[in-house]
Amino acid sequence: MSLVSVSRLLGRGAAPERDCDGCTVCCTVMAVAERNKPGGTRCDAVADAGCGIHPDRPAACRAFHCLWLRGGLADAAHRPDQLGVMFDGFIDRADGETRLVAIELWPGALGAPAVAPLLDALAARHPLHLHYRDGRRSVMSV
Repeated sequence: MSLVSVSRLLGRGAAPERDCDGCTVCCTVMAVAERNKPGGTRCDAVADAGCGIHPDRPAACRAFHCLWLRGGLADAAHRPDQLGVMFDGFIDRADGETRLVAIELWPGALGAPAVAPLLDALAARHPLHLHYRDGRRSVMSV
């Protein structure tokens, strides 16, 4: 079984069999203009069980689905809050290029043995932009 579903790299919407199930990683990582929330800060609507305003969440939150939620990563252990890395794939509006991004959620997560095969599989398809917890950035490509 493949670790990465190529058809889901740029897919829209959550895979039918997936839900956030309490993961709130995107609630910290994303900037949300509708809530005046900068990226990298935890949203004040996050509650113990997940998003406290889920039924009424802003359009930016409704539109975002990480690669795991879209079904692009095979294993439940690859969910961002379990793995320590959130992956995303999108078409950059500025230049029309495919962008794959890996955002480290805690120090050292991008170097963890469980993450390495995912990095390799994604970088084999497109350059993979790595965003480290300490602010460093790099690009991985095959």
